Amino acid sequence: MERALGATRPDRLTIWPVEAGGFGVDVEWRGAAGNRRATVVRGLLEEALIKHRLRQGVDGRSWTLRVGPVPGDQVMRLIDEFLW
Repeated sequence: MERALGATRPDRLTIWPVEAGGFGVDVEWRGAAGNRRATVVRGLLEEALIKHRLRQGVDGRSWTLRVGPVPGDQVMRLIDEFLW
C-alpha cells in the first residue's frame, strides 16, 4: 500500500502549544491524492489510539487531521512515524 499511496507528506503542518500541556498538530492535504493520504493516516492514528479529528475544508478540496494534544516529547515521533 505504501508504494501505491506514495509519501504521506502533508501540504501544510502546523504545531502549537495547548494550555493543558503538550501540543496540537494540524496536518493538511489537498486534492484527490490528499484525500487518500488523509484517509490512510487517519486509519494509522486510529490503530495507534492517538486522538484526532478529520475535517474537510470549506472548498471541498482539502482535508485536515487535527491531532492531539500530543506530549512535547512525542511530536517528532508523530511526524516521523505517520507523516513521512
